[in-house]
Amino acid sequence: MNIKISNLEELFPLLHELVEGQLTDQGQTRLNDLLRADKALIDVYAEYMFIHGLLHHDAGHITESALQQQTELAAPVASVNAVSGRRVNRRIVAVAASLLAMLGLWFVSSAGSNDQQNLAEAPVNEAASDDNSATVVAAQGTDGSSAVVKNDSTAVTGEFDSLKPLKLNHVAANNESKSNAGNHESLSVESSDTNRLPRPELLAATFLDADVSAKIDSLLAAGWAEQGVSPSPLATDLEWVRRVYLTFAGRIPTLQESNAFLAQTGARKYSALIDQISDSSERASNLAVVWSNLLIGRTAKRGVNREKLQEFLVQSFRTNQPWIDVVGELVTAKGRNDQNGATNFLLAHLNNQATPATAVTARLFLGEQISCVQCHDHPFDKGLRQQDYWALNAFFKDTDRVSVALAMTDSPDGKPVQDIAWKLVDRPRPDRMTYYETRAGQEKAVLPRYDDQTLPESSDANRRQELARLMANDSSHKVAKAMVNRMWSHFYGFGFTAEIDDMGAHAAISHPELLDLLTEAFIKSDYDMKRLMKWIGQSNSWRLSSEVVDANLVDAPASGEVPLFSRVYVRRMTPEQVYESIRVAIRSASGQTVSHSQADEKHRRDWVAQFAQSYGTDENDESMDFDGTIAQAMVMMNGIDVDDAIRQATQAMVGNVAARKASNLETLDRVALAMLTRKPTAGEKKVFANHHRQLATQSAATALPTAVEDMMWAYLNSSEFVLVH
Repeated sequence: MNIKISNLEELFPLLHELVEGQLTDQGQTRLNDLLRADKALIDVYAEYMFIHGLLHHDAGHITESALQQQTELAAPVASVNAVSGRRVNRRIVAVAASLLAMLGLWFVSSAGSNDQQNLAEAPVNEAASDDNSATVVAAQGTDGSSAVVKNDSTAVTGEFDSLKPLKLNHVAANNESKSNAGNHESLSVESSDTNRLPRPELLAATFLDADVSAKIDSLLAAGWAEQGVSPSPLATDLEWVRRVYLTFAGRIPTLQESNAFLAQTGARKYSALIDQISDSSERASNLAVVWSNLLIGRTAKRGVNREKLQEFLVQSFRTNQPWIDVVGELVTAKGRNDQNGATNFLLAHLNNQATPATAVTARLFLGEQISCVQCHDHPFDKGLRQQDYWALNAFFKDTDRVSVALAMTDSPDGKPVQDIAWKLVDRPRPDRMTYYETRAGQEKAVLPRYDDQTLPESSDANRRQELARLMANDSSHKVAKAMVNRMWSHFYGFGFTAEIDDMGAHAAISHPELLDLLTEAFIKSDYDMKRLMKWIGQSNSWRLSSEVVDANLVDAPASGEVPLFSRVYVRRMTPEQVYESIRVAIRSASGQTVSHSQADEKHRRDWVAQFAQSYGTDENDESMDFDGTIAQAMVMMNGIDVDDAIRQATQAMVGNVAARKASNLETLDRVALAMLTRKPTAGEKKVFANHHRQLATQSAATALPTAVEDMMWAYLNSSEFVLVH
């Protein structure tokens, strides 16, 4: 980004005057001229306004965020130091590292954490990891072949220049008619068309799941034709089945599940697996984990009972409760956090005059980033003003969190302690107005307002219940659109907007007709989450490989380009997916059943928590130091429990080979399928055979077990293991 220094020197004084409310008409005209003349200044303007919004309420937040960015490259070292009591097995580390180098397994540079989401566009070859301009994708087939396509952003400039722009429509603004009467907002209740659907309607009143999946395919194909790109080939069965289990169940498939799918024939087996896993309890459990993290984060919070919130979410997803009803329960919940799990969402965010509750509700349920309008109007979306932020905040004005003393219990050291629960209560304030200060220092007041409807000052209605009602009848269907966008990103790695939770009128939508299609279907299905996931999962487009081909090199959203979805983009696993996949890989390799107990659940939460860090800000921000690098994988996997589990799995596999008098390479087949859900390549077989032969010169009895164990560690510690592709 090239910016003239003289323009910057002129821009910053104008921005300072703007945020201080001192900008003159002449200055405003000059600011507009600067932004029009130099497009690069728009990014500077946006970041300046964003930082100003954060500083307004928490000056320390920016300092800590900057420090976090500066120390990002040291994250693997920090994570090593943070895990006390872990002894790294040096032999295993050394052997695994050497085998990784020989095998040439995928390597991903540490570009940051992945919590919705810093996504890797594609695996990066280890030899080129220091050159961010080059991306190398290794696509390995089940026959052991390897296809490598190099994507050098400096070499395809001409193709990007010739790329036709997509028709980037925006979500229509519905709040242009809002008015301001003095220091108080309008108290009138304006009607809206609560039954409006995206126009034109793309589906019949009654439709089949296959109809929606076919529409997805046709709309994406039309976009490819318009852009002059071709999709990647279909994924192999093993690549696809691995993707299915990671997306729906939050883990890789077991060895038995992979073999069962390979044994099936016919085109029906793909939709049959989606049907089967959609009805499984694991889909509900996985979604509950995802949404627990979104709703309350991964760090412990005062007054929050994570287990009860997760139980509420599991039950909601298992019974396929309409999403709009789940949102309603989270917004309106009352009672104790140990009795009503839904209360824990707001209990986590009622600090600082409920500003976190306001921001998180808008971001997760409405797809709007409104924190920046807490202290000034939106710089690009003229329909989103500071008063709108505080009008949404006003719905939480009457809500308090209260502690409840429970029975005395004994602590581990035998001393009695007082157990405490927390509960949500509504206590209507005598003053029904919510007050805020403009950037010019003027105090203003506002009433609860959403979707052009204001709750009168005289109303004694429960404000949170009114908010849930208004969200359910929203004329723009923001709740539906936000979930569709988030779920599309859950499947593909990218959504229809640059940020999945920033869908305001200022945000460009890459595939507006496709977003409208899925939103319409989602609403007509009564917000059916299971069907929404089926529509995407059963589309032919989602069966495409993650391999980059010459015909879709320009489809590079990780480089800032508009996503065309001509393939399923490679991304890192979440920490929860890594944990579950490690457990499944080791257990299934040895033929053990893959069970999941409450103890396993707690152990996973504790394990993930070591990577989470709370900033302690007014907005309850937190970060994840987990970046899926090999250094972190070494720390994660070298615990005594995993070490013992791998040794037991090795003994079981070697014993099975000996009993059947099978080839040693059959053991390697089993290891590769269990760990990476693929067959070993010809190169890996050669490395394994050579390694076994060298070990046999020292001890024939222990050569095979040692070789198998080392290969398991090499596969587990590879970057390929921690990728969703």
